[in-house]
Amino acid sequence: MNTFLNDLVTLNKIILDNAREQFPDAGEKRLRYRAAPATLAEDLAAEVCTEIVSGETRYQIATSTDGTSWSMTLDFALSRQVPQIPYVVLTFSTFGNVDEMIFDKVLLTATENRYQAQLDLVRLEQRDALLRALSDYDAQTTLVVAIHTEHGILNTITAPKIFYFAENYYPYIYQGIVPPPPRLQLILTPLAFKDVWYNYYQDYVRKNYLYYLPDTFLLATNAADDDKPMLSISFSAAENATSLDDVNVTFDYFLSPKVNQARIADATGQFTQAQPDGKLAPFANADTLTLQLGLPDGKTEEKNALINLQSGIVDSFTLPAHQFALIWDALFDRSPQNLLLKGYLAVRFTGFNPDNIPVVLALDAKYQSKVREFIKQSAPVDINKTLEFRSDSGAYDPSGPRPIKRILVNIDNQTVELDKDHPSHSVKVKISVLDLILNPDKKLVYHYDLQVYYVDGGMTPYYDKTSSFEIIYVP
Repeated sequence: MNTFLNDLVTLNKIILDNAREQFPDAGEKRLRYRAAPATLAEDLAAEVCTEIVSGETRYQIATSTDGTSWSMTLDFALSRQVPQIPYVVLTFSTFGNVDEMIFDKVLLTATENRYQAQLDLVRLEQRDALLRALSDYDAQTTLVVAIHTEHGILNTITAPKIFYFAENYYPYIYQGIVPPPPRLQLILTPLAFKDVWYNYYQDYVRKNYLYYLPDTFLLATNAADDDKPMLSISFSAAENATSLDDVNVTFDYFLSPKVNQARIADATGQFTQAQPDGKLAPFANADTLTLQLGLPDGKTEEKNALINLQSGIVDSFTLPAHQFALIWDALFDRSPQNLLLKGYLAVRFTGFNPDNIPVVLALDAKYQSKVREFIKQSAPVDINKTLEFRSDSGAYDPSGPRPIKRILVNIDNQTVELDKDHPSHSVKVKISVLDLILNPDKKLVYHYDLQVYYVDGGMTPYYDKTSSFEIIYVP
């Protein structure tokens, strides 16, 4: 095969460009390379492949788009092996005129005699022509597979012979080339305010509407609660937690959008110069909204955040409890180098780069010593510590000065008994997680009561005994 026929698209472009230069009057005519009249293959058949998707048999035909270009891919099989990669042409009638589209790529797949072909389109008129060719039976569209032989080019038409697919019956084929569903159509309109440019978006249909975004998102305040910031902290631990390593802390928060009204007033003035009845309106939503927040592990996408550009952001994040102090301090750190609890909301509209709106979680310094005001616990959260009470076996010796019969230890609403046969006893006690976290430098002290019973029938009580050790010797 001629080398240039390996890239028919490039060849057609060269021919067309040359025709425009040499024959100006014919510049708009469609010129295409055609081989000598071909004969249909007698011993070669081609068929579009099928696949099973969710229990449904489908043709392996798909269309896709990136918004500015379109493509169609299909798999087809030949009835026998051929020595070269074939090329594929879609032939159809447009208002009585025969037209064709040549596929840009044809690749042999891992399955014997099976190929995948791809047609790339870069102009709207091409997309519309493909849509019409597939969906209009009058177009009498066929898919032709061509192979070069010693006697010329050999053509065979694939099955189905008429390449027609009703849109309501084969919707999966049209997903990439049907017109997009109705949505807000926007024109990017940057406007300056105090030497800083801000993005606004003009409604393409209602041209007197100009939409704007908030300047930032900050912690909301509750007017009914003395303007207290809407931040809530809670702790959780597994049932058998034994240390702070088994404890998590959750921060729930609500952010409100903040808008510089002076900026909006200035933008209104600029917009109404071109649109006398112009109005500015806030966006409530976007095609995609992605919240990124600085946490100890770095910038993190908050995938469960509920976001509305007018109402605000409801979100929470959970961290190991040992990071609580780090986060609490970050709420009051306004230095530029502090990246914790700072981030942005990426607002994206189809066809535009995203607008990144700053997001900051911060509290006024007056709250730094009032952490308990933000802790909301529906139930106490504790960890378990195992203490061992030990007594001297000699204290039970009948020959001693005053032998002990038994010792009762009362701790954490539990009572354990020590005697000659059981001179030591372990007990699990609950320690408040809140006390451990809010007072990290405070020494842990265990409080207990003793009742010592003697062989002679006497008893001596010891109240509010304390120890900072997990092995406690009594009495």
